[in-house]
Amino acid sequence: MESKEFRFQGLDAKTELRIALLLVIPALIIMLGTLYLSHIFFSNIFFLFPLILAALMTVLGSIAILKLMTNQIKDQDKEWIIRIDAQKNITAIFRNNVCNFNMKDIVMIKNMGNEGVRYLTIKTKDQLLKIRVGNTGFAPFSSEQDIKKLDAFIDYIKPYINENFNTKVLKNAMNPNIIPNFGVFVRRGETIKYSIINRMKPWQVIAMILSIGIIIMILFFNIMEYYFFK
Repeated sequence: MESKEFRFQGLDAKTELRIALLLVIPALIIMLGTLYLSHIFFSNIFFLFPLILAALMTVLGSIAILKLMTNQIKDQDKEWIIRIDAQKNITAIFRNNVCNFNMKDIVMIKNMGNEGVRYLTIKTKDQLLKIRVGNTGFAPFSSEQDIKKLDAFIDYIKPYINENFNTKVLKNAMNPNIIPNFGVFVRRGETIKYSIINRMKPWQVIAMILSIGIIIMILFFNIMEYYFFK
């Protein structure tokens, strides 16, 4: 295997989670504020209108705040460096964190996402690497070129994956060809475990999410009406 180096902008899972938690409070403020103002100015309108308006304002506000937050992160703090040498040793560097392992130590590779986002997880016997790259409204920390570079990394190791890994069958995947090399790959000899969602068909997952969302919206509106809109 020829030595290669891949550099791209992105985040790790911990940083992404930290940003998401920081976004919760302003998102709640936007939602509650919109619901309250809707009740004051549009009290006679059908009750779903405030909910739809609040959801729309929350999404738009969250995207704007998220963009502002990620812009505060320095470029050097968003850079991933992945090096592979001829002996299949991999060095992954993100900020001050350095992971060293050989490809034979990898037990699972998960490459998920959609057209504008990549969620790459590499699990070894004693390390877990979670790479997040995206250029969408809710993942505004990379460019299209960064996504292509991450895809190029997976392309480079794909022959090794094909030779040494089994592919986990994901019945809930609506479009398994949505990104290059989409899927979960488990080293041969390792047990492939399936969750309930993995066994569900796409329409079942969508129906479950919609049902939960509708129930939450109804409960939330009833609570707001009881405590604030009397």
